[in-house]
Amino acid sequence: MRAALSDEQRALRAMARAVAAEGGDAEKVWRRLEETGLLDLRADGAGTLELALCAEAFAAELSTAPFIGATLARELGVGGRAVAALDGDLAPDAFGAELVVVDGGALPALPATTADRSRVAARAGSGGVDERITALALVLLAADLVGVGTAALDDALEHVRHRHQFGVPVGSFQAVQHLAADAHVGLVAARNLVWAAAWRGDLTSARRAKAVASEAGRGACEVACQLLGGIGHTWEHRASVRLRRALVSRHLLGDESAQYAALAGTPPARTPAGLADDGYDLRDDATEAAFRAELGAWLEAHPDHADWHRSLAAGGWVGVSMPLDAGGRGLPVTCEAIVSEELGAADAPPPPAVGHLAHALATFGTPEQRARQLGDLLSGTTKWCQGFSEPEAGSDLASVRTKAEQRDGRWVVNGRKIWTSDAAVSDWCLLLCRTGEAGHRGLSVLLVPLDTPGIEVSPIVTAWGSEEFAEVTFDEVEVPVANLLGNPGQGWEIAMALLAVERGPADIGWIARFRRTATSLVTTGRPEATRAVAWLEALDATVAATLTARVAGTHDPSAGSVDKLLMTFVDQQLHSAALDAAGLPTDGEALERYLWSRAAGTFGGTSQVQRDIVAQRLLGLPRRAAKPPSA
Repeated sequence: MRAALSDEQRALRAMARAVAAEGGDAEKVWRRLEETGLLDLRADGAGTLELALCAEAFAAELSTAPFIGATLARELGVGGRAVAALDGDLAPDAFGAELVVVDGGALPALPATTADRSRVAARAGSGGVDERITALALVLLAADLVGVGTAALDDALEHVRHRHQFGVPVGSFQAVQHLAADAHVGLVAARNLVWAAAWRGDLTSARRAKAVASEAGRGACEVACQLLGGIGHTWEHRASVRLRRALVSRHLLGDESAQYAALAGTPPARTPAGLADDGYDLRDDATEAAFRAELGAWLEAHPDHADWHRSLAAGGWVGVSMPLDAGGRGLPVTCEAIVSEELGAADAPPPPAVGHLAHALATFGTPEQRARQLGDLLSGTTKWCQGFSEPEAGSDLASVRTKAEQRDGRWVVNGRKIWTSDAAVSDWCLLLCRTGEAGHRGLSVLLVPLDTPGIEVSPIVTAWGSEEFAEVTFDEVEVPVANLLGNPGQGWEIAMALLAVERGPADIGWIARFRRTATSLVTTGRPEATRAVAWLEALDATVAATLTARVAGTHDPSAGSVDKLLMTFVDQQLHSAALDAAGLPTDGEALERYLWSRAAGTFGGTSQVQRDIVAQRLLGLPRRAAKPPSA
């Protein structure tokens, strides 16, 4: 699997952006499109993804160049200065066009008006929409929506970084940051889904991409207008022009509601068979395909799910991306996702959620710690939990108070942890504690046996009836000095590395579980179910991009917050729809999963914290002042 652009595709996108920025009269615009070969990409062997990249670039520059219209006209076999109709006899992208291609032929272009001020529209005397190019047109319109939404958000971000109110940058306000973060997450999801739909090439994927991009593109333009304040609502500002363009592109060939209606009852997509080629390709490469086949054969031979962790580990299916010397198989992280996917498809329990702990031990542990702990953790011989959250430090890990101090050659721990998953059944705890100064620089991590005197574990009953969480109290607990993970003061770095894995939907098997729920839910035909499936596909495509970046070593850990926010949104949307479809809420699986989905915005760092990370570390907005300014 390679959910990333090739060097050639990135170069094409840059060239299209440069051409789009040139502008000019109709003669110049058409000449540049022809000179650069942008209107002959299909004839040169380009796929739909290349066309989508160009469409996004032209939208980002608010270009009048009729790239989509002329490209679709050529797809219909009409060259010259002809553009295709997309809505009855209306061609919304017809600057300088002489002909409008409709179902039945090409007719002279007649002036027309839409709300869009960045493109010139035209009509033909009569005609209809040619359905042969619907899938391609939907993908290009979706790309247009992503491009215009992204550019609108970029403009607004530049404004709020430098605009001051109450003595501080507007971009430092949490309300502003969270609006921007949500808009960014939606655009990332939409772009990844557009690319996946372009690669797949089918009408169902194109409809999902158009629906999600319609929501995300229009939403980002609306957020941009809000962030820009008064200037964003003036006639001449580009924000209003971008919003108008988004509204028209959203309407053409049906907005999100129309797409969801057309998709009613359609199950989630499955990746087609075959080996991946060079460039963007969601199919398995040779290593992944062989691994998937091996796992499939093992699952057929092991239908019994008793003692599942140990059974999977004995088969070699736990921690497969871990290094060989750490007890893994040294395979790409994409193979971890394959384990989750295939277990979900086989209706088997998910893999044990130990990857985040195992990676922390493998990365920061001493040779002795790795030898002593990793094998038992991966095999299920010992069970582990992570002690991070506290009563006064839930998502604010820099404020952890549990203290460890050295006395007589040992660490002595005092404090409390809460919401500690599986603590009641665990043998060990990976404990984040304070060994130095206040703030994140004074944090360290200890490996603590939970049968040590002075530790008390009190289970917490959740709203859905489980006892998976617990409060853990440490009272003068003595821990060997050798049980320090990493170096003193390295706790924050270890915690962030661990959370980057814990927040990954592929790492914890969520995609497979969501797909199983969605496949059952779409049979109801409910619109909210169809919408949930479309956004699930966007999550799936985004996870593929994340995994590709991790394999390539180019992944920004802060981008894990995008995945976590998107996962939470899909989880809550999907299981709200499932609960509604079930009718009167009663104790049972639908209610349990719904209640669990509400917790998704809390565990692994709250959604509010994730938005802070996205806004500050990815979008470059300033951190808030230590003290709020006076009004």
